[in-house]
Amino acid sequence: MSRWENLQYLRATVARIERGGLAEGGEDGALPLGVAEIDRALGEGGLRRGALHEIAGAAATGFAAVIAGRAARGGGTVLWCGAGRGRGGLYPPGLAMLGLPPSSLLLVDCRNERELLAAAEEGLRNAGLAALLLEVSRMPDLTAARRLQLAAETGGVPGLLLCPGADGRHDARAPGAMAPSPAVSRWRATHAPAGPGGSFRWWLELLRCRGGGAGKWMVDWNEKTHCLDLVSPAGD
Repeated sequence: MSRWENLQYLRATVARIERGGLAEGGEDGALPLGVAEIDRALGEGGLRRGALHEIAGAAATGFAAVIAGRAARGGGTVLWCGAGRGRGGLYPPGLAMLGLPPSSLLLVDCRNERELLAAAEEGLRNAGLAALLLEVSRMPDLTAARRLQLAAETGGVPGLLLCPGADGRHDARAPGAMAPSPAVSRWRATHAPAGPGGSFRWWLELLRCRGGGAGKWMVDWNEKTHCLDLVSPAGD
């Protein structure tokens, strides 16, 4: 680690102690996804708060919106950082269907990747946020990702790094190997054939989780209850 990273790590450690260790897990330190099988695989009963979580795949945006909506339940602001969002791309009624009401959402539209990473890093240090979403066209390098992880630990905010165009599983520089990352969990979310009534249906693949396991599940999004439902495997 560099001197700057050591300083940020110490600041994050002090922040966790001052919060009573909430970022380390436990009932208040985790954000349950509401599906028992998935929450068990995460090892802490849910996604760790105060941590960076990578989500790749074509359904990354929808899955991230669901997580952010759960984080914002009961109040709280979700900061969504992207580049070029001023030209459109996010559909507020669609986000509301996924449990993320526009009233809870604050959008930051950046001009370039440098501004985008700086805005996300600053936002993650803000303990008043319910969650932060950082939408990128390519995964940041290891140094930038470490800065984001340290900022999330400092603020105690769940950071969702979503890259719909990425595969999430392999390192292009070393085929067959998973790219290194400081993120606590790494996901791949893809679309599955629509469920009953045309509901959203996804394949969620937990590729790696620090302190947890891995797995792959098919889930439906229930628009009435605003919950994920596990799809039972088909019989013979």
